[in-house]
This record gives sequence, structure tokens and C-alpha cells, in this order.
Amino acid sequence: MQLIISEKPAAAEKIASALGKSIRKSAGKVSYYEIPEKKIIVVPAVGHLYGLAQKVKDSKYPTFDLEWKPNYIVEKLKAAFTKPYLENIMRLAKLADDFVVACDYDVEGEVIGLNIVRFACGRKDAKRMKFSTLTTDDLREAYQNLSPTLDWGQAEAGETRHWLDWWWGVNLSKAATNALAEQSHKYQTLSIGRVQGPSLALLTKRELEIQAFKPVPYWQISILLNIAGQKLEALHKEEKFFDGKKAKAVFEKVKDKPALAVAIETSKQKVNPPVPFDLTSLQIEAHRLFGINPKQTLEVAQELYTGAYISYPRTSSQKLPQQLNLKKVLTHLAMQPEYVKLAQKVLAAGNLKPNEGKKTDPAHPAIYPTGEIPKKLEAWRANIYDLIVKRFFAVFGEPGERETTTVTFDIEHESFILKGIRTTVQGWLELYAPYGKREETELPKIMKGQHYSEKSKIEEKKTEPPKRFTQASLIKELERESLGTKATRAGIIDTLYQRGYVKGESIEVTPLGLQIISTFTKYAPAILDQELTRNFEEDLEKIREHKQKMSVVLEHAKQVLIEITNKFRLHKENIGKELLAAAQETSLEKWKEKKAAETLMICPKCKIGEIIIRKSWASGKRFLACNKYPDCKTTFPLPQNGMLKILTTMCKHCNIPLIMVINKGKRPWEFCPSPTCPTKEDYYNKKAVQIVEQGILHEKTARTAATATAKTAVAKTARVKPLDLKQPKPAKEHKPKPAKDKPQP
Repeated sequence: MQLIISEKPAAAEKIASALGKSIRKSAGKVSYYEIPEKKIIVVPAVGHLYGLAQKVKDSKYPTFDLEWKPNYIVEKLKAAFTKPYLENIMRLAKLADDFVVACDYDVEGEVIGLNIVRFACGRKDAKRMKFSTLTTDDLREAYQNLSPTLDWGQAEAGETRHWLDWWWGVNLSKAATNALAEQSHKYQTLSIGRVQGPSLALLTKRELEIQAFKPVPYWQISILLNIAGQKLEALHKEEKFFDGKKAKAVFEKVKDKPALAVAIETSKQKVNPPVPFDLTSLQIEAHRLFGINPKQTLEVAQELYTGAYISYPRTSSQKLPQQLNLKKVLTHLAMQPEYVKLAQKVLAAGNLKPNEGKKTDPAHPAIYPTGEIPKKLEAWRANIYDLIVKRFFAVFGEPGERETTTVTFDIEHESFILKGIRTTVQGWLELYAPYGKREETELPKIMKGQHYSEKSKIEEKKTEPPKRFTQASLIKELERESLGTKATRAGIIDTLYQRGYVKGESIEVTPLGLQIISTFTKYAPAILDQELTRNFEEDLEKIREHKQKMSVVLEHAKQVLIEITNKFRLHKENIGKELLAAAQETSLEKWKEKKAAETLMICPKCKIGEIIIRKSWASGKRFLACNKYPDCKTTFPLPQNGMLKILTTMCKHCNIPLIMVINKGKRPWEFCPSPTCPTKEDYYNKKAVQIVEQGILHEKTARTAATATAKTAVAKTARVKPLDLKQPKPAKEHKPKPAKDKPQP
């Protein structure tokens, strides 16, 4: 019997379906698949089933004595769900004599497979399926071309990374936490990692530049033109005057005098098609277009990959090799109604040579759609999928063309510049619409040698500090600095937020984050050394390429870490004292932010308390209530699913803050929490109209039914008795019974 091990349940189902007629079986709540005629069993994991842990737990540091243990033991609460999957694999492994790893073909997938093979199956090696999509054709081809062994370069590089990250993260976090605890006598976790430290240092450098920035005043002089009904603004060729006296003198010289068009120059620029998406460029583009953070983009892309709709997303490649059969992919995309015209346009052009970038990946090509027709996709999934498909089309497109017109006006020998730019040839922009939209400023007809009336303007401005990083621009910067990997950078940024080291969409370093960098720079600068981190990344790549040994890299890392922790221990008291004040300030700030995030408004009934988000101890349901309970018993219902965010936007009817509901994979929606808000009545009326249009009920009955349905749902959410919406029955007309003839005595 052959046992094929996949990384996720959805992948196991697709592999089994591709390889033959499969029978779904289950062991408790865990499913697996059997292909009887081929004597194959396909069994899923759920990501990492094993994690690193100390052999003997203690608070001493540094510690290097680790071992792989089942994740349900290492992370009891987080990973408890992995136990039945591991037990199922161990049970089925006893029936098998041949093993195939079919986890994602990357460093992490190799580690997942390696650990299952050696610890759950009791084998030293296994065969390997290598694929970039979960389509039937690719899976069959991968099975027909099985590698006889695991990719040991990837496996050892991945395992080394796990050891390094554990050593750095746990030992340095222990050191920082213990130093703080001894000063505050209160336990508060401080984490720092091998890549986390240099990433925070990079952000802190920018933050300190912003704090130290001193704005410098400057002046801008412009002329406002009205040509053929179009209002235009031409700027003095000396864009910024830092000498105020000179600026005012020039302004007085040109003030409200006619402008003579002395030169009109036109230039054309070729706009080449974009290159295929790698993970970083997809994350940046998704953030620019949809405001989705890099971690969310990766999660959505992973779901699309698991659904077989796109290729493997954790890639650094910008190449689409011809062996992918690109014509076949385009033909399949042409079967989807929304893409048929674009796909046919690309196919008709005949040139299927994509415009590729420089970056490569030894394991996977760039991200591309497989051509599989997706089932109904919601919100972000649909947006990301459409973006990937349109980008795929665009890389085959012809270059576009942009035309820039520069008009120079003269007033008393002072030159003013007016620029217009427009797209003259769409090319690939048509295939990438609406995502490639460019700013268009088309100028009216301007005659050289003609005077145009104008109104002059002078403005005093100030230079601005450097911009803060967004999550997308930080991802790009981390890649440029070779910090982290394509698969880990989004997680590193998320950790910085979770630890309270940074905040805001434009990333601002908190006092705690600033103090950590200040303290470590003084007492243990190697923790923040970007060069050291880059060197380890290079070593890991050498291990993958079989140019370096795992043992050599780990021994070097051990010596570096011992040196760092020795310095740390030497200055332990000073480190604790310096971190204490910042940690307390951050805790107070987080408490204030949490309180603000849960407070809606002043109670409209008692005028003393505040309406806050609360949870029932009995049922766990959430609702809005006055914090002066039991003196004030004002409550409002709330939806029970999704994350709630109180907005600054006010309801136009009730003048109270709206609340946004955010559900994973769905479009966020807003509502007014007041049960008497007219918008709720509008909803009931629309619902009633829908019912009537379907011809189900009479209008009056439908309106009553819709209102009753909606109000009952709201009432149930708030755990209050729904209103009695039944109409009273009309009183029966009393009709006296006819008298019966009494019998005669």
C-alpha cells in the first residue's frame, strides 16, 4: 500500500480525485481517501504537525537543547486540533510500505513532510511529488514523475531556519522578559526575534527621522489660466523659493499680467507591459488597489491555490516558462464569460511571449491563473482572483504609449511650466483595466505666441518629513534589505503589531518599540544587526543548494547567540530599568485604545454612563449596554458574528456612531446600532417589496411578514422578547340565538 501525505485536507481531496476513482473514508472527524485499484491512500495533515520544544523546560538562557514534538503537545491550546490528524497518519502508516510526500513544494512544505515521514511513519526518506498547481493535469504529471527522495536541500534549509528562529526568538525573549520582570515584579512578555529585531530597527530609524525633522518654509508661485473653459495651473520653473523676499519680489513682478506661450514641446514615452506577479508584488498591488494588508493577501491567495484557481503563491519568481502551456491556460480562461473577450484578444495576437521580470525561484514559476472555473467567490477572493487574471493577460500585451505636452509661458522674463499627459495607445492597459488606470490631464489647444489672461497666486508651504511605511511599502523594503523571506515577512509585520511595538496603517513605532531599539542598540546591538541576519539568509540558501552544511551554520549561530546573551546578562539591570517605563506607558495606552474601541457614546437615557460593548457571562452573546448597570438598564442588540469596529462616521438620522462589521472573506458592512433608526424600517420595506415582487404574498401581508422576520431576528440577537406583531382579530358580531319554543306544561 502506498501512502501519499498532503499538507491540507482540501489538497488531499484534489490529489485523490486526480489519481483515480477514490473513496472517501473517515477516522472520527478526519477524512482520508482510498484508491483501491491502485492501492493508494491519500491522507492529509493540517500544516505543521510537529514543533520544536525544549527537552527540559526552564527559564535559563541561552538554551539549545531542543527536540521535535507533536504540535498538540508544544502548543496545547492552539494546536489541539492537529492531534486526530497525526493519529490518523500514524495508524495508516502501519498499513503502508511505500511513502510519498505531496506537501507544498517549498521549504516549509519539505519540513512538514520530513517530520511526518520520520516521526509518524518511522522512515528515513520518501518519494516526492512536485507541483505548482492543484489542477488534475499537474497532479497527474507530478505523480508520473515522482522524485525518488525528498528534496534534502530544502528540508535541511527549512529545519535550520526553524532551529535558528527558535534559538533567537525564545532565548532573546526570555532575556528581555526576565530583565523587565525583575524591575516591575509583574510578568509581561517581550518578544524579539532574528528578523523581528532588524525589522523594528528599520522602522525606528524612519520614526526618529520623522521626529527629528524640522520643517523649512518655502514659497510657490503659480498662474491660474482659463483656456477654452478649462481651468489650468502653471507653476514657476523654480518650483520652491526658499528665499521669501525673492519669492515676493517675483510675485509682484508677474502679478495678474498676461502670460505669453513661448514654447510647446511634445514627447512620447513607451509604457512596457508589467511583469508577472511574485508574492511581494501581488501584496503591494492588492494593498494599493483594495487596501488589503499583506497577511490578508497571502491568506486569500493560499485559499485560491488550494481551490486550484491559481498557482502556488509563495514564490519569488517573475517568470512564466513555456512548459506551463500558456496557450492552454488562456483557452481555459476564455471559457469564463467575464474573461472571454480579453482571453480571445490575447490568443488572436499570436504572441504568447510574456514580458518577464528578473527575479527567479528554483521551485515555482510566477503566480498565474490555472484556468479552472472558480465557484462563487466573495469579496476579497473575487478581487484578488480578478487582479491575478488581468495581470496574466497584461504580461502578453503590446506596449502602451503616453504623450507629455509641456507648455512654457513667459511673464516679464519669468517662466511658468504647464504639463499635460495622456494615454495615446492603450496596449496592455486595456487588458489590465481597471487596475492600470493612469492620471490623464489633456490640455486644450494652446497657440504659441498667443497671450493668455491669468491670475497669479503665491503660497507659503513647509517641507514635509519622510513618509511612514505602510505594510505594503515595508514588505518591499524588507525584500530589498534581504530581511525575512517571501513567506515570513507579512507574519513578522503582524507580530510587531501584536506585541505593541508599532501601530497605525501608516506604521508608527510606539514608545515601547523605540525604547527596545534604544536599549538593545546600547547593550546588545547584534540583536538588531541587519548584516548578521542577511548572512544567515545566505547560509540558508547555501544549505538548500548543498553548498553548506546544516551543522556548521548552527554551530556558528550558537556561538553568536552565547556572545549576545552574555552581554545582555551583564547589563540586565539597566536593560530592565530602561524598558520598564516604556512598557508601562504602552500598557496604559493599549488599555485606553481598548476602552475607546468599545465605547459608543454617552448613554441617551441616563446621560451619565457610557454605552459600551459587553458580553453576557451566561451565553457569551455580545450587546451594547450602559456601564452604569444596574442603575441604568439601557441595551441595544448587536450582530453576533464578525469583528466590530466603532466608526467616527455618524448616522445621518440618529447622530450616533455607525458600527462596521468585518467578516473574513466578506465585504465589511455598516449599521446604526439604534433599534429605532429609520434605516432599519427602510430595510424592512425593501424586504417586503422583494417578497411582493416574487408574487408570494399580498403587499400588506408581505410587509408584516418581512417586518416580523427582521425584528424577530434583531430581538433574538439581543436576547429580548420580540414585539408582538400579530394583528388583533376583529371581534365577532354577537348574534342572539333564536329563542326556542318552550314546551307547554
